Amino acid sequence: MLDMKNERWLMEKYNALSDAERGEYALISLKIKRFRVFNRLYNRELGNALVEKVYEALQEWLQPGEYAAQIHLNYFNLLVRISKNYEEIFQYVIRLNQQIRDMPDERFHGKVFCGFGIYHLTREPVDFYIAQYNADVCRSECAERDFKNSHFDVYGQSYHDPVLRDYDLEQIIQPALQRGDLQLYLQPKVDLRTGEVTRAEALIRWIDPQRGMIPVSDFLPMLESTGLIDRVDLHTFEVVCRTINRWLRVYNKKIQISVNLSHCMFNYRYYFDDYRKIHEKYRTPKECIEFELLESIVLNQVERLRQVVDELHNYGFTCSLDDFGSGFSSYSVLSNADLSMLKIDSSLFQNESNPREKVLIRHIVQSAHELGIMVVAEGVETQKYVDYLRQLGCDFLQGFVFYRPMPVEEFEERFVRGNEKVRFS
Repeated sequence: MLDMKNERWLMEKYNALSDAERGEYALISLKIKRFRVFNRLYNRELGNALVEKVYEALQEWLQPGEYAAQIHLNYFNLLVRISKNYEEIFQYVIRLNQQIRDMPDERFHGKVFCGFGIYHLTREPVDFYIAQYNADVCRSECAERDFKNSHFDVYGQSYHDPVLRDYDLEQIIQPALQRGDLQLYLQPKVDLRTGEVTRAEALIRWIDPQRGMIPVSDFLPMLESTGLIDRVDLHTFEVVCRTINRWLRVYNKKIQISVNLSHCMFNYRYYFDDYRKIHEKYRTPKECIEFELLESIVLNQVERLRQVVDELHNYGFTCSLDDFGSGFSSYSVLSNADLSMLKIDSSLFQNESNPREKVLIRHIVQSAHELGIMVVAEGVETQKYVDYLRQLGCDFLQGFVFYRPMPVEEFEERFVRGNEKVRFS
């Protein structure tokens, strides 16, 4: 009977490493794929033989000062010296996989596939079970993606633990909100008849004291996937209410600001209670606030859309549909909800010479106007589109051709305190 070392034995070897040695090693989590299926197709006796053969192959692979142990059935851990260079890791795993796959036993030759998770140790002591978890999690996340091939991932390189990432984000988001790191930016909406700016969309920019401005793509998807976006949405709404009130008090000027309603709040039955509490605190003129609903979250939820829009309208707010034309646009959304504004997505302003694109834009503008809905063209970057949209009678334009998103202070200086307007040629 083969004397296979166990987890306790490997832990002792792990704990015996000095700080200097530890940085040279990696803990590898290795599992034989479809082991239960193998046992059912053949028998447990042959399954046990397979485990022993894999263990023998691992022992032959190890160099002096390297260790392997069976943790459970078809699950092994290896403590080996391995480079941190990804290309060298790649070649290492190919050779290790070949060592197992091509072992000289006709019963198993070419039939064994494994999953590998690799966690590089650091000089700073890390508990054995934490290292084991890190190796396990990056192996198991993709363990079933391909039955007929082996796979591997490297913790911190090809795999990043979403649990830790989301936990870290949750720990820092509230302090960031309290410090004011998540700042309100406004993108002007230009009136295509007068050139005036009396409307804007509220956007969030994260300006970290150490890292500077963090790209939106680095944090917004995580906020949405974790549900933390609702805190940011409510924070933004409160800042918008305060800002509108201050402009009224200081300049006696009304600016309408639209705020985005995320899918988390849209699908939360009692979402409006939180907004109502904030609004009742500030009593901001209701006509100065508009809620933008993303087309991607309202499609196939027409009844829910009607409920949300009715609730907002009954309270006194207006609603717009954002990103219309970005994907599977449905005119049923327009016919079933009392929307006041439609925003044509930037994807329809990519090719000035495309006559089909112009046909679509024209029909969207005409259809919206016939339904009593105003239209904003967003993401416009060239003068030719400006001219065409003005010719169609489009109401507003939001795009880099005129203005990029800007801090509240700049918006105030240019459009609230001042009367800057666009002059059309």
